[in-house]
Amino acid sequence: KRDDYPSRAALIRTFCFLAASPAKWVTNMPRAYILSDGSNREDTTNATMENNSTTKGYVYKPDTKELKITGYVRGKAPFDVDSLVHIPNVGTFPVKCIERAKLRKSLSGQKKKSKENNKITDIAMDNKTTDNVDIVETTLLAEADPMNRESLEMFAIPDALEGEQNLVGFDEEHNFDGEDPDEDDNDGFKRGISRPAGWNDYQSAWLDAIGGEGMDDEQQDHGELAFALNQKSSASVAGGVDDDMDDANDITAEERKTLLQQRRKDQKEDLMFPDELEIKEGEKAEERLARFRSLQSFRKSYWDPKENLPETYSSIYHFASFRATQSDVMADMKDLMDAAHVTWGGGASKDNNEEIDEIMNNEDDDEDLTDDLLVGCVSSGSYITITLEEVSANSYSRINPSSLLVAVSLLPHENKVSVMHMGLSQTTQCEPSYNDTSSPPVKSKDILTFRCGWRTWQGCPIFSQNNLNSDKHKFERFLPTGGAFFASSVFGPVTYTPCPVLVFREPQNYHSLAKGDSDFIKRRQLIAIGSVIGSDADRIIVKRVVLTGFPTRVHKRHAIVKYMFYDPEDINWFKPAGLTTKHGLQGNIIQSVGVHGTMKCLFNAPIKQHDTVCLPLYKRIYPKYAPTDNVSDDGATMIKNDLLVL
Repeated sequence: KRDDYPSRAALIRTFCFLAASPAKWVTNMPRAYILSDGSNREDTTNATMENNSTTKGYVYKPDTKELKITGYVRGKAPFDVDSLVHIPNVGTFPVKCIERAKLRKSLSGQKKKSKENNKITDIAMDNKTTDNVDIVETTLLAEADPMNRESLEMFAIPDALEGEQNLVGFDEEHNFDGEDPDEDDNDGFKRGISRPAGWNDYQSAWLDAIGGEGMDDEQQDHGELAFALNQKSSASVAGGVDDDMDDANDITAEERKTLLQQRRKDQKEDLMFPDELEIKEGEKAEERLARFRSLQSFRKSYWDPKENLPETYSSIYHFASFRATQSDVMADMKDLMDAAHVTWGGGASKDNNEEIDEIMNNEDDDEDLTDDLLVGCVSSGSYITITLEEVSANSYSRINPSSLLVAVSLLPHENKVSVMHMGLSQTTQCEPSYNDTSSPPVKSKDILTFRCGWRTWQGCPIFSQNNLNSDKHKFERFLPTGGAFFASSVFGPVTYTPCPVLVFREPQNYHSLAKGDSDFIKRRQLIAIGSVIGSDADRIIVKRVVLTGFPTRVHKRHAIVKYMFYDPEDINWFKPAGLTTKHGLQGNIIQSVGVHGTMKCLFNAPIKQHDTVCLPLYKRIYPKYAPTDNVSDDGATMIKNDLLVL
């Protein structure tokens, strides 16, 4: 019979001759990992603990919070007992010790001669496992040193005595960009200690010895001026509030559908008129754009990366050079693999043969160095049992009973939190949304799930362009579509390159829109794929806002421009800023004309009547943490802005 689909048979034959090979980002990295030998896990109840003394996979002891995993060491590098171990979908834990595991043959039909074998037989009979029983013997190979072990703390502890300006600088939450304020921003004014007019709380803290003597009533205040300057006016929020669909859990399906339609409308306007902002009549541009600044050149103008950092940047790690740090870590791991090749043999690359020959010729000089490098390490290919500490019952409950466990050794600094940058592109196939052929637009600072290598976490990323010839990168309000490549910046654990990235959108973003089709909607959606660029907290991501006006009267290089501002005070405020036109002219504001926001401008060439005058302004944007539900051992649930890495 003739096959109607001959390509199907060719595809099957191709699959039959393919050789399975692991991913390159796993094999090329000097990282050791262990795959549990078997999928049977031991239950945590006392009864099952007595009836099951041996296992091939992993054993959890709830009283000591220890998890034992047995398997072969895989990877090019040896397994270090002082390194942290990450279990996907469970968490990161320290290693207590490493033991060598040896399997014996089955006990059925064999007579035991020694007393030790008789004891093993009695244990097997008590456990009612007379057929095909595997007994595991362990020998201690290495024990962790608390002084040399990697710290489990992910965040840095800022020192207030160091005078870090991000501790007392302008807080990111007090924004003038129409973003959602925190609950603390709604508090009323609290009267503080008396201080000279214009002084803040930090400066007034040094006036304890003065006691307010020698200052007149007109020269001092109690915080009224600072409160007035930091208070967010109602005009700054007008036209800028964007309700977050993730936080609006108490709204109806119709209201959520309206929010989705508004988001699609905003995305369409952003594509047609990118970065353009309209100042409404009666609105103060000086207050709404208080944090924006003008740049003479986007590519060449200097922007201090340490200026006015938010409070969240005080608890993350900043690398002077991430590329140099990665090179140092890889060089140390290369020396470790070379020492393992000399001592245990195997596992070294061809490029290192000359170096290995030199080490072998100088055995007397390098013997002590090799021994120091291999302290607490176990060679690749060993059958071992690792004991993990501080494994809570909540973390252990995330393990699927029918799944295998993978324990991955983390490299130095990989448990520290910093700003991770990823090069992404949107996927070609996305799930359709409710009553629409396209998926809901993904906006910056939406809660997304990142699968970066072995680890997974949630964050509120910001999208930007990846400019190669500039130290500043333009902020993208929505996720770029059409297969365009872009950069995503998010708070996350440090990960060395190369490493693939998968970005998902959780179903709670739009699952309540569906009625009766919950199985189709309630699925995690893959929205972007890519790889890690690096970690750099000093990468400047700038949001661009363009105010537009139209020349009503033109005379050579002079023009009267209207509809950009509606208040003469706004014109005087933005007078030092430079102007541009869509036809490529450069100019500046000369003076205000009248009381309705009309201004006189001068350009470097004659301007045409149909040209558009633009005022570009810039503001730096920072990522945010996603709210996480932290469940303690006593069952209490706490929601806070933190980072949960699984």
